[in-house]
Amino acid sequence: MLVKKIFNNNVLPAEEASQELIVIGRGVGFQQKIGGQIDVSKIEKSYYPQDDQWIKLFNELTDSISSEYIEIASYIITMAEEHLATTFDDYLLIGLADHIQYAVTRWQSKLPIKNELLWETQHFYPEEYHIGELAVDYIATRLNIKLPVDEVGFIALKFVEKRNGPQENERATQMIQLIEGILTIIRYELLPNIDESELNYQRLIVHLRFFVDRLLGNHVEDEVENSFDRVMAEHMAQRYVAAFTCAQHVITYVAKQTQRQVNDNEKIYLTMHLQRILDH
Repeated sequence: MLVKKIFNNNVLPAEEASQELIVIGRGVGFQQKIGGQIDVSKIEKSYYPQDDQWIKLFNELTDSISSEYIEIASYIITMAEEHLATTFDDYLLIGLADHIQYAVTRWQSKLPIKNELLWETQHFYPEEYHIGELAVDYIATRLNIKLPVDEVGFIALKFVEKRNGPQENERATQMIQLIEGILTIIRYELLPNIDESELNYQRLIVHLRFFVDRLLGNHVEDEVENSFDRVMAEHMAQRYVAAFTCAQHVITYVAKQTQRQVNDNEKIYLTMHLQRILDH
């Protein structure tokens, strides 16, 4: 493996068998020269771009960004891959490093950006949100800068996007917006002073997440005649009037937004979750 370009002591553009790559490791570039042999024992992480566009973007990035942000981004990605038991495409290195530098610049200039999806990200993507927390803590350790909690959500969404892919990311955004609409109805009609830390509320969030995910993924069956569900729905309509009425409004909203029919079974489960919170 040969040095292709001198960058800094810890990040090197390299070449191996005509394949361009980026290697990261403490001291991997120390006293190196173009064409020199790289000590592979010092390599902690390698990025193998699959197209010329990646190399172009990386070269542009290195002209405008400190190498420290590339090292930080690489560490966070490795940490995320271990915690999430998955791998991310190499483009995440560029996007995450660029984002971290921009976030630090905003912090230094006292120009924070409000994350309007922070609560939803925390509740709907808890694993990725935890990565965001670890990332912000690591940045604080490396740079002595404690970024605001909004950045936890922004960084988490980077991993949501790359973990799901472009098409799934679009669905993830739809899911967040749809659930927020549902919760707005529930807060307005039924639970204006809801305790978000309460266990039954957390169960409701989990139910909504999987319900909406099934719906957007076309896994919800169209309405069919089911006498048991119909009788059960009628029973709940009489016994749990407020919860059932709210559930009906939610189902109407969801059906309109998704252009999908939702069966009585979903209405029953939603009523049960809402009633548990009311009972508590």
